[in-house]
Amino acid sequence: MGDFKLIQLSNHTYYFAARSNIGVYEENGDVILIDSGSDKEAGRQVMKFVKQQKWEIKLIINTHSNADHIGGNAFIQKRTECRIAATDLETPFINHPFFEPSFLNGGYPHKRLQNKFLLAAPSKVTDIIPDSGPVPDTPLEALSLPGHFLQMIGVQTPDSILFTADALIPEEIVNKYHIFYLYDICRHLETLSMLKEREAVQFVPSHGDPVSNITEMADANVAKILEIIGQISNICTKPVTAEELLEHLCIHYGLELNGNQYVLLLSTIRAYLAYMLDEKMVEILYNRGRMEWKTR
Repeated sequence: MGDFKLIQLSNHTYYFAARSNIGVYEENGDVILIDSGSDKEAGRQVMKFVKQQKWEIKLIINTHSNADHIGGNAFIQKRTECRIAATDLETPFINHPFFEPSFLNGGYPHKRLQNKFLLAAPSKVTDIIPDSGPVPDTPLEALSLPGHFLQMIGVQTPDSILFTADALIPEEIVNKYHIFYLYDICRHLETLSMLKEREAVQFVPSHGDPVSNITEMADANVAKILEIIGQISNICTKPVTAEELLEHLCIHYGLELNGNQYVLLLSTIRAYLAYMLDEKMVEILYNRGRMEWKTR
């Protein structure tokens, strides 16, 4: 947390630069947070800065329910009794974070997956909000950003600062890690196309620095997705399982995975395969207890 710092973007909009960026909208001393960081320590740091400014946290808007975006919720809510707002499909995962590692693992998660990177402390969503349009009782606007997770949103402030959650990954991160977690490839591609037409003074991704123009970043994300689709097509000229496909891709990109990364990326590979099946790029074969994928 050594690099955790508050950066002002406009008159009323700030963000905490951290492992997962945290948006801040302040007006007359009242603060709305956009996500709460990756863990309890992020929440502690936020509280420290807010106290120094003599501000008061009234609301946390969670863009989605992944642990690195809700990790500070419980610490902050317990100490401030603030409200927490989220969309309908993300709410159960915030109220009951055990759903996330269970969902990713496809069943009960063994204890090595029950860690802060996949399992946040539970907090209570008080406001279920629409995934687009005005956020009730605030001057902020929600923007539907499906694809990365179930019902993810971005949040735009009246200062025209748009927090894009995990819809956009900076190009240097894309080129370092290659495969990043996605839930729905089709809708994610639609989101990237839509964001390129969206107007804002600055765009703030959850991982990386704010930018005034997102075209290059969006294009880099799309290009990497299409590249991976091409790699999958090449690998699937012979029938392979999803696990074997992930192995081939890790070898190709030189990736070494830990347990958390493995379940995240295996889930992502299944999302790619679902997209490619729907687009008639691959077919499913069931062979001696194996589900195999083959290029059409």
